[in-house]
Amino acid sequence: MTGRRSWDDLFADARFHWTEPDPAVVAAAGRWWERGVRLIHDLGCGAGRHMAFLQASRFEVIGSDVAQRGLEACASQLREAGLRAALVRADMSAHPFADAAFDAAIAINVLNHGTRADVQRAIDEVHRTLRPGGEVLLTALNTWDWRYGSGAQVETASFVLADGPEAGILHHFFDEADLRAWLAGFEIIDLQRVRGELTLSTAPDGGPVFRDAWQVLARR
Repeated sequence: MTGRRSWDDLFADARFHWTEPDPAVVAAAGRWWERGVRLIHDLGCGAGRHMAFLQASRFEVIGSDVAQRGLEACASQLREAGLRAALVRADMSAHPFADAAFDAAIAINVLNHGTRADVQRAIDEVHRTLRPGGEVLLTALNTWDWRYGSGAQVETASFVLADGPEAGILHHFFDEADLRAWLAGFEIIDLQRVRGELTLSTAPDGGPVFRDAWQVLARR
């Protein structure tokens, strides 16, 4: 399909080299340390903001990402902080890790990038590589997000976006029933709807618009 972009294309843009950890990851880290979690998979680690935070918080972290440029940015950020860069280039739907390899996993702004079948394979891989009782913290866009229904529709609730900084990237948007079906192999511990206002020159009428996502803590 014309207009498609890759994550390597996006990581050429420094706007995607984020450095501040998501507050939900900060909160989960405290919970996990108390529960004895030590080895975490940062799925879609990007430029390394969560790997840096979690390692500084004494966790061992392995990061994976499909984008070579993202991994290079991540390695640079970790090197500058004097931290270990345990990084693997891998698609989210095919992890090169053993069954039950991790105590916990995070996937922030990652697991809605693909068709519904793509994202199902991805969450099934998270399930496979978590130990029994292991937890995952994830975010995924919902159908209230301002971009839902825009761009080229590939299938139900999946669109190649036409607007915003991720224009040209395929996204799946979850309503609550779809989300719960997607996570059927997990026990949902906490489910929240997180809404944030953005002002974008590419948005309709110049903005503001609202990024809308599910935030989920779930247990294998």
